[in-house]
Amino acid sequence: MSTSVSQAPDRRPRRGGRLGYVIIGLVVAVCAVGWAVIMANAGRTPGISQQTITYRILDDSRVEVRWQVAKPSGKRVRCLVDAVDVNFAPVAEREVIVPAGQSTLKRTDLLQTTRRATAARVKECRTM
Repeated sequence: MSTSVSQAPDRRPRRGGRLGYVIIGLVVAVCAVGWAVIMANAGRTPGISQQTITYRILDDSRVEVRWQVAKPSGKRVRCLVDAVDVNFAPVAEREVIVPAGQSTLKRTDLLQTTRRATAARVKECRTM
């Protein structure tokens, strides 16, 4: 004659699960920070800093942009200043060359637009 003894299920909590979640969380956090750093610097030229100070819409065909750029004094830089309409379509564009020997440039440009602009900016500055 045989008797069967039923065993009670093991009710102890699993311990390895939390450590796995912590490691996965740390890996995801490191990847997110790395991606944010890459995206913040994508398309930028090291050592060149451009800034739109103000813009003013004068009328349907003119916009005034005040901007500045800082760069290494030994580099020649090409800056692109533009204006866009309500749909972010370009309505004016001007290229400005900042010569070598000058480390900063602050200027005001008057752009003639093809239709009314809603914003203007210094779009980019790159070495030549």
